[in-house]
Amino acid sequence: MFLKYLSQDNSFGTRNFSIFEDILNDGLNLRVKVTGRSMSPFLKGGEILTIKKVPCHLLHRGDLIFFKNRYNSHTIHRIIKKRLAKNGMTIFQTKGDALIAFDAPVHETEVIGKVCRIDKIASNDKSKIINMESDILKKWNYLIAFTGLVKSKVYSGIFRFYKCQE
Repeated sequence: MFLKYLSQDNSFGTRNFSIFEDILNDGLNLRVKVTGRSMSPFLKGGEILTIKKVPCHLLHRGDLIFFKNRYNSHTIHRIIKKRLAKNGMTIFQTKGDALIAFDAPVHETEVIGKVCRIDKIASNDKSKIINMESDILKKWNYLIAFTGLVKSKVYSGIFRFYKCQE
């Protein structure tokens, strides 16, 4: 899931990402419209997300995070696993809901914020607000993350099995 943010010259540069980080680091919320299908069916594209800065120790499995990936582009994916590295840094394993493969590990320094609200615009121009911090949504998102982890491991096992058969 990628952010849709165009500057006046319709480019999507790293300067804009720096602005996003500055906004969140100043304690303000960021509202962005997203595109892409990697988080389908949970997010279909076109939703407006509210992102806020959250300390990494408050992030959990199932949370949607906004982070800088290894290609230096910004992504919104779900936390599948969280672990503490030997150096004391938190490392997150993330994945898009519609994807089988995991993202490269995300270090806490690459996390920019957490999705705390989703505004879905219906076809009749009515908005549906989803509070990602409600207890029921936290449990639902945890379940989605756990299911995604299991699904990826099963597909990976099947792939390795067939690869060994060749």
